[in-house]
Amino acid sequence: MNVESQGLSREYGVGLSKRARCWTCQLGSNGGCKTVRSKMCRLKATIDSLLKVCVAFALTAFPFAASAQVAPDAALDFGGQIEPVDGGAPDGEDATTEGVSEDDDGFADLSLEELMQVQVVVTASRREQNISTVPYAISVITAADIRAAGARSVPDALRLVSGVDVSDLAYGAAAVSPRGTHGFLVRSTLVLVDGRQIFDSHFGGTLWNNWPFQLEDIERIEVIRGPGGVTWGANAVNGVINIITKDPADQLGLTLTSSGASRGSFKQHIGYGVKEGKWRLRLSGEYEASDGFNVGGSVWRRLDDEYKGGRISLRALYDAGPDDRFTFSAGNAVVDGAFPPTPMAGFGVRRNSGSQASFIMGTWSHDTAKDDLFEVTAYVNDFQVSPGVPAIDYRYQQFALQIRHSYAPANAHRLTWGTDSRVDLLDATNSDPFMLSRDSLTTAIIGLYIQDQWRFAPKWSLDLGARIDYECYGGFEPSARAALSYELSENAMIYGAVSRAFQMPPVGLRFLDLPLINGITRAKGRRDLGTDPLMAYELGYRGRLFDRVDTSLNLFWHEQTDRTTLSPMLGPPGLLRMDLDNRARMSTYGVELDAKYVVTKNLTFLANYTFERVDWRASVPFHDTEAMSPPAHKFMVGARYSPTDDLHLSTHLYFVDAVTAPWVDMPFWHRKIDPYWRLDLRGEYEFWDDKAALSVGVRNLLDSNHAEGGTLFLNYAEAPRMVFAELRLRIP
Repeated sequence: MNVESQGLSREYGVGLSKRARCWTCQLGSNGGCKTVRSKMCRLKATIDSLLKVCVAFALTAFPFAASAQVAPDAALDFGGQIEPVDGGAPDGEDATTEGVSEDDDGFADLSLEELMQVQVVVTASRREQNISTVPYAISVITAADIRAAGARSVPDALRLVSGVDVSDLAYGAAAVSPRGTHGFLVRSTLVLVDGRQIFDSHFGGTLWNNWPFQLEDIERIEVIRGPGGVTWGANAVNGVINIITKDPADQLGLTLTSSGASRGSFKQHIGYGVKEGKWRLRLSGEYEASDGFNVGGSVWRRLDDEYKGGRISLRALYDAGPDDRFTFSAGNAVVDGAFPPTPMAGFGVRRNSGSQASFIMGTWSHDTAKDDLFEVTAYVNDFQVSPGVPAIDYRYQQFALQIRHSYAPANAHRLTWGTDSRVDLLDATNSDPFMLSRDSLTTAIIGLYIQDQWRFAPKWSLDLGARIDYECYGGFEPSARAALSYELSENAMIYGAVSRAFQMPPVGLRFLDLPLINGITRAKGRRDLGTDPLMAYELGYRGRLFDRVDTSLNLFWHEQTDRTTLSPMLGPPGLLRMDLDNRARMSTYGVELDAKYVVTKNLTFLANYTFERVDWRASVPFHDTEAMSPPAHKFMVGARYSPTDDLHLSTHLYFVDAVTAPWVDMPFWHRKIDPYWRLDLRGEYEFWDDKAALSVGVRNLLDSNHAEGGTLFLNYAEAPRMVFAELRLRIP
């Protein structure tokens, strides 16, 4: 269950000058440390103090701790293994995989068969499924994958997945989307954290680095490429990304991580997990800061990309009995910076950028019988942001309730039904002079869905699903999916699927009235803005060759009939007007190929390739979508090698073809982003009986900096080469 929380002061993270700097957090203030600064200062000071105390304790205790038993995930081997899936899955079931015990001292001792174990996923149908039986294009990024890739953020880790386009737009901002156009605030991809939606109520999309999830706490990331509308409802159009956090039982004891990198970047993380009787609990926090990317800016404004952020999160599980489990989680994140102010604000217009996000969430899971699970989830999201533009300053709360029941009514059927509801409250009274035609807005959406997996023959399965959603402004909107699959062998299948999904315009865009460029231009929304439906057709194969090579191949065609654009025309209001309306038809088609070859338990090769094309049919240009075109060709090749049980080496080479992107210097035109290569290297050495690890590496080794994309909402920035080092301590 997810319950996101709390009213946060509108002044948090905004209106801070950089003239005076606090001695603790070095954030600016107008003559002193204001509310957000004091919260940030206290958070960083607390983390710093805890780190100093814990490190001093560790240095004293290590002679005695060396004989203690190593925690289950104290050492992760990067030889291509798949981590065990814990019970922290959103559906509350015990999602452990065969062949791996939680008592294992480390993955270095696993056999080749255990490294090739089959994964369990939950995102496709909200229940546990063997990945080899799921008729979706689905990928899983494990905690070991994140570490081996040297990823500094979730978007960085998503580069490992075929069909997912990722562009760094600033140190704290990224554009991410499977299959299709990707942009700073893309509205066709639904992002979840343990099943909790984080989708902006004003512009749509997800601000990745502004929410309180931490890489150290992530067990795996499940990525569905293609529609997930039947399962998750509105906005699960081109894909679903579900970030699943670890069970506290997998992080028992104290975890300390400290890392530093180029451009003054550093991150300090502390986490503590405890298990007592029926309770399991984890508390973690981190502070991150960077001078940001140093190359970029526009002819109208220099680049200001500083980033400072603190995050804290809590996760607790209580096993009330053999059939009942309660899960509770909460978190808060405060960010200063992260948004290089856009020249679109106008000349002489300035406000410090920042955000604050909180959530609280709870789930009750009840097993009424074998293969019969009933679950109730509730959560509250509270988010406030100002991206450095006085006219853009808003806050929203989301209150959601989800009910799900999964059971087997007959031997050949597995049925899942449920209902999702959410109320959104949006407030823009702090914008200057205004950004909405109404200062406060309220909307709600409710959906009812049912899915059935019918194994009608020994090797044949038919998956059928239907859903109906009602939104206060958009009305009724259906979703549906039908998939036919054939089991070639125990670890191989082919399938074909037809799906319908839709993107529901967020309420903020319906009442948008945003002055830009000192009021010369006004961006205007429409109350009757229509939904953007999608029909998707897909053929897929997933299988294992020679017991060592996992492969998948997917062919897809997506058809959208009412794509929205923000297109300029003569005013009034203002000299120019940018109107939001449904103006375009678009086809997206392509091929995705993945392969992983586990040569030995110590050596693994990875590769993926994506071909993708867009057919744009409209009287307005493509860049009016405020999105980037997908690269025609993209691939990744990687290798992970452990020459000893304590030394782990990894390398990943990426190629991304040219794209077109919005041009902040000339907002009514586009710019071409050249193709680029990116080479990432990382090495890790474990010591002190695998209770400590030191890693060094470099991101983007091949060039000093390169452009990956652009947006009108942020100033232009190029991704730099970054050398990094990290020290990790684990005290069970």
